[in-house]
Amino acid sequence: MTSAQPHPITGSASQVNLRKLIALTKPGVTGVLVFTSMATALAGGGAALPFARLMLLGAAGALAAGGASALNHYFEREVDAQMPRTAGRPLPSGMLVPPAAALVWGLGLCLAGVALAVLSLPIGSAVFITLGILIYVPLYTLFLKRRSVLNIVIGGAAGSCAVLAGWAAADVGWRLMPAALAATVFFWTPAHFWAFAILHDVEYRLAGFPMLPSVVGSQRAAPYVFLHAALTVAASLLALRGLPLGLVSIAGAVLLVVCVRLWRLPNHARARSVYMVSNYYLITAFSALLLVQ
Repeated sequence: MTSAQPHPITGSASQVNLRKLIALTKPGVTGVLVFTSMATALAGGGAALPFARLMLLGAAGALAAGGASALNHYFEREVDAQMPRTAGRPLPSGMLVPPAAALVWGLGLCLAGVALAVLSLPIGSAVFITLGILIYVPLYTLFLKRRSVLNIVIGGAAGSCAVLAGWAAADVGWRLMPAALAATVFFWTPAHFWAFAILHDVEYRLAGFPMLPSVVGSQRAAPYVFLHAALTVAASLLALRGLPLGLVSIAGAVLLVVCVRLWRLPNHARARSVYMVSNYYLITAFSALLLVQ
């Protein structure tokens, strides 16, 4: 007689499965969203921003973003199984059984994040956190990603919501800075992920995702990468006017140079450079907000 298999969340395998459940939250992506949100809140509120509110903002944002990412994993598990890059994820690889665990996990985190925001943050923060979930899961994951070449463009608004939630948490009134910071994330998202799509254009094509490079080709997609990178730099410099801009300006110049190189000769090596440099640029731009606190 064989022993009963442990439940996917509880039982002797609980620690292993907890790690897999945490992996579904895309900790790297979630961490970036939380960082941009908290940096924006500090830029708005400064020393007057209560530390407890800042921590609650981070917690609510992490729960909401992590839950939305887990739902993204759940709804894309069958397509993920078709791509070598994603076939090893917990759901398509069969390491997390049943998939319903991911659905419950994702919904639970999203509800917890929204509830925490409603109960502890200004209403604007709760609205933007909720809007971020709605854009990322129903609009982007379920509708746009498999249907439109504009998927990642519109989906980028989910990241902008994290920034706006951060500013709303500061509760200091609205002006140019939060709009420009939200635009920075909005324009950064296509530039970053189109470079990534050039790296994996064959996989996206086979999986049926209409990412711009897999639809029009890398040569025609590269100018759009440059355009969105240029808009990213312009928006961030507009948001940061009056702040120390030396490092941000240098990082922006480097980003534009690697985008021009990709435009001149699209290949995987240059696409990887754009993908990596764009990551560092976003972190640098939002880190600059902290220099004056």
